[in-house]
Order: sequence, then C-alpha cells, then structure tokens
Amino acid sequence: GIQTMSADRARQYGLSMVELLVAMALGLLLTVGALQMMLASQQLYDTTDSQSRIQENGRFALDFLSRELSKAYYQTTDIGTVENRTFLTESCAGNNACTEDTTGIAGDQIAAVFNPENDRDCTDNTVGPEDIIANVFYLNTVDGISALNCRGFSLESNSWIGVGQPLVDGVESLHILYRVELAGGGFSYVSADDVDDWAAVSAIRVAVLVNNGQEIGSGNVETRTFTLLDAGPFSLTDKHERQVYSTTITLNNVIYNNAEK
Repeated sequence: GIQTMSADRARQYGLSMVELLVAMALGLLLTVGALQMMLASQQLYDTTDSQSRIQENGRFALDFLSRELSKAYYQTTDIGTVENRTFLTESCAGNNACTEDTTGIAGDQIAAVFNPENDRDCTDNTVGPEDIIANVFYLNTVDGISALNCRGFSLESNSWIGVGQPLVDGVESLHILYRVELAGGGFSYVSADDVDDWAAVSAIRVAVLVNNGQEIGSGNVETRTFTLLDAGPFSLTDKHERQVYSTTITLNNVIYNNAEK
C-alpha cells in the first residue's frame, strides 16, 4: 500500500515550460482576436451612425428650405419694387439682407419675401398681420461646426426682426440656381448674378453639402471632392464623410400671379 501511494505521487507533475508558453500564446491570440472584433464593431457603429446623421441633416435641410422658399411672393403684390416681391435682390453691402451668389464653398445666400400666414418669421419671432418679411437663409460656423441659419428681416421697418438662429448642423455649403425663361423658348437655371428679371423666376434648384454635424469626422483622413450644381469642384482633406443633396423648388405663387397677367 505504501509503495503504491508513493508511485501515484511520483506520476503527478505540473505543466512543462513548453506547455505553459503554448497556453500563453493561445490566450494572447484569443485576446487579440477579441479586441480586433470589438474595434471593428465600434468602427462599423461609428460609420453607420455618421451616415445616418448625414442623411438626416441633408433631409432636414432640404425639407426646411423647400417649405420656406416655396412661400416666396405670397401676398407681396403691394410692394412698390417689383424686383423685390420674390427675393430681396438689393446690394448686400448695407444690412446684408439680400440674395447673392458666391464662388466659395460656403456658397450662396437667399432672402425669400412673403407675408407669413402665421405672422411669424423662420425663427418664430412674431410679426404684424400685414407685414411683408424676408426669411434670409445663410451658413454660419460656430465652434468648428457649420450650420444652415435663418434670420427674419422686416421690409416694413427695413430692419432685422431678431437674431439669426441655426436650423440644421453639418451644412457646409449652400448653392442655388434660378430658373429663367430664354428668349428663343425653353428655360435655363442660372446663378443669382445672371438673373435679369426676378419677377419671372418660377423655380429654384438648391444643393447642400452635408456632414454629420460634429466638429471631427469619424472616417479616415482623405481628400474628397464635391461639385454642387454649377459650383466647384471643392476638395476637402479631413476625416469628415460628406454627401451632396439637391432638390428643385417650384414657386407656385409666382406662377399663379404671372398666369393672371
């Protein structure tokens, strides 16, 4: 019995150095694999979230612009200056309440004139029931984030109604073309500088360049190039993924008024 117990104890031994090293190597491989899967999953989440934000910002920007700009010329026939019944087209050198075309990436500004049915401007400031106003849309950058902004302007008092407010973050560029009728028939879309008869502009094309609305993008550092309507190409090198969205807005108030002439 004593000899058997001693033999059993002699056969008991721990891991050899080789087995220990193999076990450690396998454990390290499993850990690295798990970390890679976790990082890949996080990167996929960041990319999907960024794309969703871009799509959402683009949709919100075009929806807001389409809804507000389509009101142009509504009940503005009592304005003395015909050219300003649809868009404010006076020089931007004064109070900057104007419609203008620029060549830079930030792009254009547009001031749509109308009499608001709800007696409020684009930032919810109250105006008089008979007041003719212009909602001025432009881009502004704060803390590294560019956004679509709006500010109301009163044609009655020739002054701003309130302060400008950001509407949609992540809008980096805004470019607009205006439909004009050609002398020989047909039509063309041109920039604001090339419009001769603003009272005849019956539609506009709007394009926006949109990112995820954050100061730093979630992609890789790359050079990406974009063209918006007649503007560009613009090349940007950073981590931001971007997308161009565009739409055509019909100015029904102009069409109805011109049809009655």
